[in-house]
Amino acid sequence: MNLHSLAASSTRTTMETQPLSLKEGQMIHGKITQLFPGQMAQVQVGNQQLYAKLEVSMQAGDNYYFKVNGTEPELQLQIISGPMRGEGQSAQLNQLMESLNVPKTQEMKDILATIIKQKIPMTKENILEAVNLLKLLPDGMKAEALATLGKIAEAKLPFTPAVFQSLLQAQMSTITQQLTTLLASIQSDANLPSAMREQLLSTIQSLSSPLSQVIGKELLNQSLSQLLNPQATQADRFVALQLLKSSAILPAQTSLANLPQVLADLVTKVSTGPTNATSNMMNQADQGKAIQSIISQLGQTPVTNQQTIKALVQNVTQQLPNQVLPGSVKNALQTVINQLTQQPMTDSSKVAVVEQFSKLFTQAQAAITPATVQTVQSTISQISQSAVTDQESIKRNVQNLTQQLSSTSALPDSMKKALQNVLSQFVQQPMTEGAKTALVEQLSQTLVQQASRQDVPLQQQTVMKEVQQSVPSLIVSLDKVDEAMRALMQMAEKSENSQVKRLLQTAEAQVSQTMNGVVMKEAIQNVFSTLGVNYEAMLGGKEPDIANLASALKPQLLAMLQDPSLSPPLRDAAETMVLRLNGTLLQSGDTGAQQQLIMQLPLEMFGKKIDATLQWNSRMKENGKIDPAFARILFYLELESLSTTLVDMHVQDKVVNLTIFNDLPSLKTVGPAFQDQLKDGLEGVGYKLSGITFKPFMEKQLDVKITAGAFPLDEGGVDFRI
Repeated sequence: MNLHSLAASSTRTTMETQPLSLKEGQMIHGKITQLFPGQMAQVQVGNQQLYAKLEVSMQAGDNYYFKVNGTEPELQLQIISGPMRGEGQSAQLNQLMESLNVPKTQEMKDILATIIKQKIPMTKENILEAVNLLKLLPDGMKAEALATLGKIAEAKLPFTPAVFQSLLQAQMSTITQQLTTLLASIQSDANLPSAMREQLLSTIQSLSSPLSQVIGKELLNQSLSQLLNPQATQADRFVALQLLKSSAILPAQTSLANLPQVLADLVTKVSTGPTNATSNMMNQADQGKAIQSIISQLGQTPVTNQQTIKALVQNVTQQLPNQVLPGSVKNALQTVINQLTQQPMTDSSKVAVVEQFSKLFTQAQAAITPATVQTVQSTISQISQSAVTDQESIKRNVQNLTQQLSSTSALPDSMKKALQNVLSQFVQQPMTEGAKTALVEQLSQTLVQQASRQDVPLQQQTVMKEVQQSVPSLIVSLDKVDEAMRALMQMAEKSENSQVKRLLQTAEAQVSQTMNGVVMKEAIQNVFSTLGVNYEAMLGGKEPDIANLASALKPQLLAMLQDPSLSPPLRDAAETMVLRLNGTLLQSGDTGAQQQLIMQLPLEMFGKKIDATLQWNSRMKENGKIDPAFARILFYLELESLSTTLVDMHVQDKVVNLTIFNDLPSLKTVGPAFQDQLKDGLEGVGYKLSGITFKPFMEKQLDVKITAGAFPLDEGGVDFRI
């Protein structure tokens, strides 16, 4: 079993289960199953029955090759060749070629045999174009070429060399293999301009570390924690200081002596404004209370009053986007609340939905720590900006900060206590210029120190992780965070210092231990963005970010290909890479009731390489929306340690059943240990885990197909393939 046979099985099943779309001029193979008066007949084409008007009388049970002469007001078929009554394939092909009046070449026979076997409707013009494309390749690639031509016909794409080569490359190699070839060609081409070479190498290198931003933020936390730890040795603190200075995160003039002053300058200048953070927090609290009030009304509304329920759900839907919550949390909340209008409900099931939403929303609001950190930062900035003569303003801001620390449950206790201790030292003394400066410096250093702490109690670690996400924005402006993290990672990876290497290893270990959907999503987005797969679509957007687009791999290769002096090996490698990226997009498409999306990406994390392919075949409801309660998902992965792994996931009425195919017997022992974690995660977004089964690969039994009855069309099932 391989990925291509899996994709082919999916494509065949999709073609078999959706209505056949015919156009005038196409050729089809059909069997007359029943005759009716008025030259009408029932014709079986593949697994589908069509009713057509025939030009001449014929006998039921015979097979023919037809040409579509018209589709309106009824399907009109003209016999091209037949009847076929047991002749061998060679005789049938010869008869068909004579009827079509096409050259009797081996390429023509191969093309006709392919479209007959796959039951693909094609015009004579398409057949001739396909033959010309097949002639471009050596005989050793005939099987792959014929399969590619079949894909072009099924997807109703034009038979052009560019489309053919793109889909052929997508079938013959992975992106990882093409990247390896491209990298070798770039490194061996001595005539390539150095600036272009460095940019290409940097882009390809970034593909091998899709988690660099996440690891960079963790490395920043580790470095700041070591720098601000009074128990650390001077040597260790100095190493951390030099790393942050070399990355331009701290100014070049920073020293251990003036560190409090530097941090105070950064914290108060980076702040988003004197009032924005506080007002935003107040708005968030008000909006949160409004949503909770609506949910309370939903709980009290009888299930028979559907109009009121729909209005309240719509109100929640309108307010959710304004909440400062992770996108995944918002999506989960929306999925839960949608249950009130997407399926028949009883009062008991409505109560369960309301309770589930309330629980998720309360937990999410309690975890909005970065906004609270921003509020503290903003208040410190206000104190710094207040004139020492305006004692009332300083006093009011100090009181505000004291109240914020007392009322919030989102900050770790150790952070609140440390900041409160600083405030208590200045409450009773006159606020001179020196005292105000000392207060701002101590508050700023304490805020950064506590936010980047690593030694927190187990019960506070979840909150602490949320706090640590805000650390970069404490000392680096938001628009420069990504650039700063890249610089930090580059300096750490180049460093020969053992302490820096230890910090980097610790950061990588921390990220590997806390891998979750959010981290993986960021890794996938980084890979697609760096590859520039959707470059053309992004370029055609309303406000394309030209600078970021130009830094992706695909536009760099397209620009390089404009150079007429480019060496043949490098040109070939670059063209092949571009075709490979285009091939992924060309396999995606909309066929009416079905949608197909294919994504392929290389992932390299913590020294492990993964080649993943996502093939998403979805059925749409009449309103054009996907019903998330019904799904078929296949994850097809090539993993460095586990090798080929296939996860077959069935979702029926939000009940999830998993079958994991892998030839390693140890998975049956190790896998169940993660079942409770998976169960809790699914329940958190409104799904139930039915069970997990581990099986070895068995070629004959692993012909995975989505049957027509798996998800009735009116249920709006959705099929995924990864």
